[in-house]
Order: sequence, then structure tokens, then C-alpha cells
Amino acid sequence: MTPYSTRMSKITIQTFLDNQWHDAAEVVFIKPELGHRGQSRLDYLPQYVIEHMDGDDEGGARVSGRYPVSFESHTASDWPAFLLDLLPGGEGRRRWIDRLDLSMGPSSELALLQHAAANPVGHLRIAESVASVHRSAPALPDESGVLTSAAQHKGFSRESLVRRQEHFIEYAYQLGAAVSGATDVQGEAPKFLLVQNLAGRWHAEGALQDLQVTQHWIVKFARGKTTADQTVLRNESGYLEVARQFGLTVGKPLQYEEGALFIPRFDRLQREGKTQRLAMESLYSLAGVCGFGVAPRHEQLCHDLMEQILPEDRMDQALEYIKRDVLNVIMGNTDNHGRNTAVLRDQSGRITLSPLYDFAPMYLDPEGIARVTRWDNSRETAGQPDWRSVAAFFEAWMSTDTLIDRLADLIEPLSTLSGTMQSAGIDPAIIERCRPLVDTVTDQFRGLQNA
Repeated sequence: MTPYSTRMSKITIQTFLDNQWHDAAEVVFIKPELGHRGQSRLDYLPQYVIEHMDGDDEGGARVSGRYPVSFESHTASDWPAFLLDLLPGGEGRRRWIDRLDLSMGPSSELALLQHAAANPVGHLRIAESVASVHRSAPALPDESGVLTSAAQHKGFSRESLVRRQEHFIEYAYQLGAAVSGATDVQGEAPKFLLVQNLAGRWHAEGALQDLQVTQHWIVKFARGKTTADQTVLRNESGYLEVARQFGLTVGKPLQYEEGALFIPRFDRLQREGKTQRLAMESLYSLAGVCGFGVAPRHEQLCHDLMEQILPEDRMDQALEYIKRDVLNVIMGNTDNHGRNTAVLRDQSGRITLSPLYDFAPMYLDPEGIARVTRWDNSRETAGQPDWRSVAAFFEAWMSTDTLIDRLADLIEPLSTLSGTMQSAGIDPAIIERCRPLVDTVTDQFRGLQNA
């Protein structure tokens, strides 16, 4: 008999509000063996609705921007899309599959939610996963490989993380800290959700109480062992600094050290011994895209983004989205799908694009990742968007002329982009590869102004 029973066909979703976890909603799965392709029903719990439906925090209380807090039942032919954000991927998923004695595929997805979704990004978790007996380990390897209890574990040094020594890797997988997610070509970069304690030692997220934590991190390693894999990872911190100079929304600087990339998390804020967990979901989740390996057009994603944000935010958010795609095109970030873009939602329900992440020279990836998310063929040819036509797409929500006028402000930062890349420490070969595209796109934007 396997340690997981398919008779359990529901989960309880918890939200983190006012410094505590709340039972918020229940999802029932009609055919759990079909995984995310099976019919589902989502209901907020009655007491939760009474407490939050008419409150000032209703927007933050939602499990997703698509589901206002109410007594309404939400039945669909597949899963609520935000649940896919909570599933582990890559090697982390394979480890959980082995631990639960399951087979790889959709039939295992409900079990993964019930056992491996105790500490996902954002402000949600699955109650059954928190209580799962499979989350605990009788003994964990310490930095020297000596087995010790979780309560007595002293964590790891930064040097141990950089060296990716086997004891840290085993510890991280045992505690479910791996969050490496598959891309549309099924590649993966090993990522781990980690925290630092008061002594600066590193632990898996969830291994410490909030008052013991000083900072939250994602630690990321190269997707493979090739020179190209290392080049992609090494340049990601510089890419983010270029984006910052270009005027995009960017979090704290990344730290690269000998094959390890340390990424400060922006969905966690640590203040006076308390952890604030921000409501965050992928753009696929916001747009209701329930599937893996899918590539909706920019138009679908932007439509749902524009419809769910405040009217006064639409111009700035459209500019942010377009500017990101401009840099994606020029700098070769081809892995630009909607799980590599997210939104944050505050307590009032205001939705904005989250700080930029997973922005790197993915054109170098040995898997050969072609540009994943594109504009409709009428707006993009061979990976080159027609920026005037892109601006015209947003006419249902704002003045196209005003948007184009705002886009014309990019001419100066575009004309100096190669120098900005150099100042950010981007590899010279990457700069030279991007230089013709810098010139081409700069000319295109000058044409917007002159047309």
C-alpha cells in the first residue's frame, strides 16, 4: 500500500493575514486522478467570508485576484489556476514523488498539494501539507554530514551553499526547500527557499519560527554544467541592474558568488521578528491559465492584467509590461513565459506587477529556448514586435497616442543601453550580440516619435 490515499479529494487553503494563518477556502476535486485537468469546485469557508467579505482587507484575503471573497461556489472543468503556482517542480517534484511512492504525471498532483505545499511563495499554503507526516525527517545531515534533529540543527554556512556540498542538498530536499520549476522546454535551474537566522546561518524556509529569521532568500544554481549554463547564471545579477537603470520595477540587488546566485525575496518582509507574507501569484494564475507547457499570447495576459488592475494604474503597468518586453527582445531573455512574471496584491486588492525576476540571457541556454511568449502574428514577426501595433492593443484602456508619447521617453535609455550593460558588468560577448538589436529597436522608437 502506498503512503498516499487517493480517497482524499479535497484541500484547505490557508492565507496569511494579520500575522497569522487562517483557513480560507476548500477545493474539492471531482476526478483527482486527472490532476490539474480534472473538474474542481472552490468555496470560501463561511466564517472566513463573514469576517472578510465586506472588510477593508478583502483584496488581501483573496486566494487569487480571480476569486473575490464571497459565498459563491466556483466550479470549473479544471483546477483554479493559482494552485499550479503552489506545486513543486523539477528535482523537488521528483523527490516528493519518490517519497510518496507515486508515479510521475497528473495523477500525483493532488498528493503533491496535500504534502508538498507547506511553504510556497506568496501568502498561501495548504493546511493538509502543513500537517503531513511526510514533511518531518527523523534526522537531517548537518554541515559535516552528521545526522541531527531538526530542532538542534545549526544550519549551514554560506560557503557550504556556494560549494553545493551534498549534505546541504540532501537537507534541503528532505525539508522540501527545493522550488526548481520546469520551463516550457522542461529545463530547470535548481532553486532553494532559504532563510538566515540571527547568527547568519542558513536554513530551509519553514524550519525556523518567524522570530528566529532575519532575511528570506532564493538561492539559485546553474541549470547544467556547461559554460553557457554558468554564463547565464553569472550575468543574471547584471541583467537585473540594467533593468533597474532602464526604469523597471526591480527588487534588491542579487549577489553572485562562484556559481551560486543569492536572490533576496520580495514576497517576504521581515520586521521586528515578524514575517509579512505578501499576496503574490503568477501572471498565468491571474489570467486563469491552467496548464504546463502552454504559451498564451501577450494579448491574453495583458487583457486580464488590465481588467484586474485599477484604472489609474493601467498606464504605468502597460508601460512596465512593454518595457520589460523591449529588454526581453534586445537582451535575449527568451524564457519570458507567464510563470516568470508575477503580480503582487495588497490588502485593498490593488494589483501591480511584481519586481522583475528570472531575467537573464536565456538565448544562450543549451536547451535552445526560443522566445516563449509572443504578440499575435499581426504585431510580431520573427521575434520582432511592431511597437506601434503593440501600443495600439491597449486602446481599450488608455489613449494610444499618450502611451506612444510615454514610450518615446525610452529613446535615450535605449541609445545608451550598450554602455549601461557594460557598466553593469555584462559579459562583452553578450553586449556585442545585443548591440545590433539595441540599434534596431532604438530606431524603431525614434520612428514612433516621428510618425
